[in-house]
Amino acid sequence: LYVSNLPVIFASALFANVFFFSQLIWSTAGRPAPGQNILIDILGQYDANATLVGGLAYFVTAPHGVMEVWGDPLRAAVYLGILVAFCAIFSVIWLEVGGLGPSKVARQLMDSGMQIPGYRRSERPIEAILKRYIPVVTVLGGIIVGLIAGGSDFAGVFGTGTGILLSVGIVYQYYELLMRERAAEMFPAFRRIFGE
Repeated sequence: LYVSNLPVIFASALFANVFFFSQLIWSTAGRPAPGQNILIDILGQYDANATLVGGLAYFVTAPHGVMEVWGDPLRAAVYLGILVAFCAIFSVIWLEVGGLGPSKVARQLMDSGMQIPGYRRSERPIEAILKRYIPVVTVLGGIIVGLIAGGSDFAGVFGTGTGILLSVGIVYQYYELLMRERAAEMFPAFRRIFGE
């Protein structure tokens, strides 16, 4: 997963903000019943118990558990579609913002002394090859992470799908760090590749 789990974190933060602001606007407007104010109904409809019953906030809030998914499959499908779409969008945005694009990676590879056999020692051929793969892998990774997070929300896992992905991502980063340090100790020539 090229951009890790950041797209699902951004999507979850966006969905939490939609939920928060819809509830804030609904309570500030005097807690109108569904159907009384069309603008508030579009953002989020709440019943007398302050439970979501419709609107945008309803569709960006995950149904927890298989029974809720079974009871309202339209909500589950719309939630999963929106989550996957925003994960793909945020993965492309993070590709450029995070410095993970083909040009930056080609420059990093050149700075570490690597080159592709059969090509001249320049950033352009490396960048051209990376442009074939990085955007596709980025979008595919965002879609996969969105599907994993949505599926675990539907299954009612302890915590949320985002929390599971975050935990696994942190543990995996520690594993990579330990393996990199071990490789640098065993093979000192790798230090130049790792940038140490």
